[in-house]
Amino acid sequence: MKVAKFGGSSVADAAQFKKVKAIIESDTARKIVVVSAAGKSKQEPVKITDMLIKLKDKINHEQNYQQQFAEISERFIEIRNELQLKIVIENDLQEIENNLNNCSYDYLISRGEYLTAKLMAEYLGYYFLDAKNILIFNGNEINYSESAQQIQEILVQYPRVVVPGFYGANGDGSIHLMPRGGSDISGSILANLVDAKLYENWTDVSGILMADPRIVDHSKKIDVLTYDELQELSYMGIGVFQDEAVRPVRQKQIPTKILNTNHPEEGGTLVVDTDDKKLDDRVITGIAGKKNYTVITIKKYQLNKHIETLQKILSIFQKLKVSINYIPSGNDGFSFLCQSHDIGNKLNDIIDELKQTCHLDSVEVNRNIALVAAVSLQLSKRPAIAGKILNFLDDSLIHVRFVFQEGSDIKVVIGVSNSDYEKTIARIYQESLDSRFKKIPA
Repeated sequence: MKVAKFGGSSVADAAQFKKVKAIIESDTARKIVVVSAAGKSKQEPVKITDMLIKLKDKINHEQNYQQQFAEISERFIEIRNELQLKIVIENDLQEIENNLNNCSYDYLISRGEYLTAKLMAEYLGYYFLDAKNILIFNGNEINYSESAQQIQEILVQYPRVVVPGFYGANGDGSIHLMPRGGSDISGSILANLVDAKLYENWTDVSGILMADPRIVDHSKKIDVLTYDELQELSYMGIGVFQDEAVRPVRQKQIPTKILNTNHPEEGGTLVVDTDDKKLDDRVITGIAGKKNYTVITIKKYQLNKHIETLQKILSIFQKLKVSINYIPSGNDGFSFLCQSHDIGNKLNDIIDELKQTCHLDSVEVNRNIALVAAVSLQLSKRPAIAGKILNFLDDSLIHVRFVFQEGSDIKVVIGVSNSDYEKTIARIYQESLDSRFKKIPA
């Protein structure tokens, strides 16, 4: 059995629905289909989910929302009519409209997936299986045993189903919304629950590229990578696959394939367990990164021995609700890397509290920092690779602010100025493909 998830661009309009049907009918093993809400297309510039968020905002501010709701309704009615489906989607839309003034945020935002799945189920001739009836949450964690029991019972009677992504239900039956991009997570969880042979993630790109194509023209596709490599690249922002969707398939070592709905013939990227990947001659698997970090570096003699000081420091960030992405450290100093938008206008408060309560030797702030990560299984076996990368950047007159391999021996993270971000990625990519780079000794 295969679980096939289709993202918003794959179900944006009737033409995309037809592509999905052709893919499903080409392989009878695709018995569970998960769909996102209808996304953007050339004709539709706004995602349904964004339209629903705007609708909820109008309701909260007691503004007239009738036009907004009418536009959302028209999207689904148009898809229904173009596909000549018999489903009376107006009944579902009327039920949603009746609940607008007293429904939860999670309920309303999830209706995009709900309605898209209803249309897709009829179009494919599959059973519509509401996610709230099978994906049961305890807090923010899925209840795997209860959810598995629920779906197995349904599959006995209905072996081919369409499930809306992005949500499940709390113990009391209320809608539980996942993080944005949660349909990836829904599909991954369902693959886990049914012990799928393969989890397919269909989107609008033909797999994962070694580097952002907006920075590197004609970037090579990654044919095979491991769960570890995917998780590291996803965390650093490749944007193709939700990093939280890795864990459910990884638990049962279910291979995942990332494919293009518009070009299924192009193959895609296969994600496997470490033991299943044969190392090729490509030194770097992939390169990813993010801009706009703020780095707060604190120094105090033998700081690594003062656990009580570190606890105070972390409590300051916690009190001000600022997330820390990385903490590179040394004997006398620690650097706290936070995304600038997360810090917002709290920087002065952080610095003041650090100076007043922690008795530090110094506090230094660097803004407009970008992080670039080079990911590869070979980094753990060939440590000279990291040094070679730094030599290439030095030759290119790129000022490297810091380097670390925190928490992972398959990823080296390099800090540079925002202005050097694109240049850094392009340089690492170009040199990683050079035959001389591949001859670095272990």
